[in-house]
Amino acid sequence: MLDLAFKIHGQIVDFWKFFVPSAVVLMGWVFARKEPWPWLQRVAIAISFAGFVVFNLYGLLESYGMLEILVAELRASSGVQGLTPRAFEAAVARLDMGSGWKLGIAFHIAFDLMVLYFILIWSGKKTAS
Repeated sequence: MLDLAFKIHGQIVDFWKFFVPSAVVLMGWVFARKEPWPWLQRVAIAISFAGFVVFNLYGLLESYGMLEILVAELRASSGVQGLTPRAFEAAVARLDMGSGWKLGIAFHIAFDLMVLYFILIWSGKKTAS
């Protein structure tokens, strides 16, 4: 079960490693534009980004939920063969995200809304230069 918990934890890290660079690159593209984007282009990009966000958030929420269940099961167990109680507790503590993951999801959603604003509104305006 400990191995499965670490695999789920790795999946969560992968979801974040995929989301952050993708969103940052998209923001760079928005800021690097030379001309205002036509409405249809902005809508197409916004819909594509929103679809990406929905799948990413769904994967994160499912993975966080599964990890919470596994951590609770591990805490209720008497340990893992081959690990000292101290090592087992350290491993479980490393996996336990408590309620901090909810703050991460809130940040994700706030950042998503900001990106959508820049795609739909800001990228339609003339550049300053």
